[in-house]
Amino acid sequence: MSKAVFATVNCKKKLYAATSDNLAAVAPNVPMGLLASYMASRGFPVELIDSDAQELSVAGLAALLLEKKPGLLVVIASGSNPSASTMSMVGIIDFFKEFYANPEARDIPTAIWGPHPTVLPERTLRETGADYIVKGEGYETILGLYESLTSRRAGLDAIKGLCRMKGGRYVENAPPELVDVDSLPMIDWSAMRPSEYRAHNWHCFGDIDNRSPYAIVWTSMGCPYKCNFCCINNLFGKHTYRMRSIDNVIAEIDALVNIHGVRNIKILDELFIIKHPRIQEFCDKLKERKYDLNMWCFARVDTVTPEILKSLKEVGMNWVAYGFESVNHKVLQSAKKRYSLDLMEEVIKWSADAGMNICADAIFGLWDDDMDSMTATKEFIFKHQFEWINIYPAFAYPGTELYDQYMANGTIETPKTWDQYSLYGYDCVCLPTKHLTSPQVLRFRDDVFNEYFSRPEFLRMIERKFGQRTLEHVSGMTKIKLKRRILGD
Repeated sequence: MSKAVFATVNCKKKLYAATSDNLAAVAPNVPMGLLASYMASRGFPVELIDSDAQELSVAGLAALLLEKKPGLLVVIASGSNPSASTMSMVGIIDFFKEFYANPEARDIPTAIWGPHPTVLPERTLRETGADYIVKGEGYETILGLYESLTSRRAGLDAIKGLCRMKGGRYVENAPPELVDVDSLPMIDWSAMRPSEYRAHNWHCFGDIDNRSPYAIVWTSMGCPYKCNFCCINNLFGKHTYRMRSIDNVIAEIDALVNIHGVRNIKILDELFIIKHPRIQEFCDKLKERKYDLNMWCFARVDTVTPEILKSLKEVGMNWVAYGFESVNHKVLQSAKKRYSLDLMEEVIKWSADAGMNICADAIFGLWDDDMDSMTATKEFIFKHQFEWINIYPAFAYPGTELYDQYMANGTIETPKTWDQYSLYGYDCVCLPTKHLTSPQVLRFRDDVFNEYFSRPEFLRMIERKFGQRTLEHVSGMTKIKLKRRILGD
């Protein structure tokens, strides 16, 4: 029986420009690993091709697949963050153009899976020429499609979540049900090979030359909150939050540490730290093992307590990423983030008291932003001198409330290409606001990022906390300047 091949497309050069060579992480694709393991657990032959880790170009991937001739090719339109699905379409469209330039490629059935194709299945079919779109989580859909294709049985109409063109007409089957997350098998990390991946540079500050092996572990799917810019629930077709059992999470960490020698771990969840007994259970069970881990996770400022932070730090959660976004009350309210500056200040102190490093996430260019509100957020970031910052311009990802809002009021048009969603790319085009143009927002964002990491007081803090080698790395990073088409670079 011919294999099903799951593949990612390497488009880092387009998406991350000069930062792609050493600064960016090389991250294992958890969704791809889960889909492949699910199929393998049902007794079907699968193979993974991670073009990023294997340094395969679009042309190299196309040639390799033509050589392998899989029974089904599933291209993964997703990265380690949900927003990366839309970004990944840049490379995926390029790949299918290259792939289908060879007539023999049409003998290989192709499907695309991911949050972005789930939201825009018909457009994705037309942009790529792929045979199928897998809408939703994909487990039973891909399994049913593979069985139908390899057994030469009819029955495509009965496969839930399958979208395709039929006689020139777009056809979409009924949506699939969501799975029980604890019914999913553990990712086969022997097939994923953690040694081929590397952590984010900041994740390994203090040990900057040891970013591999690296793994990502998931403990929940979805998010209980409804920020208007977030696309985390696109894949599921509704607002949902499902938690994996902590025993299964710990079993996966056991395998990563004891079999694969992994120390650097990211918790994938869009929101990991919540006020729930599962977090203390996670800490208690990890503490028993006495692993020397270096982990990081996401949190909101209204979902943490001093006690939770201290417990997590004790088991190796050295970094926490907070979505501060803005310090302006009106901007936060319009984005459906309802917490105060006072709470932010309090949580920053709790994190420092626990000994945790902070990755501060901020968004410039939300609808109510003006120069005063963005400047206030900048001053807040500079005042606290976080160990790392991620500064994003606002993007309206398809499937989000923000996208619908901008489309409805005519502020943006349907994107002609997906290059504009690339934060570090030359063709990046972020959202305008009620008061500012897209170039004004992007220029402000880039200037803040460059200024922050070049400040002498920040560099002195980095050297004091993490040492000379990390200081040299950060100093080298600040020499890289991004080029932007809309800024005339």
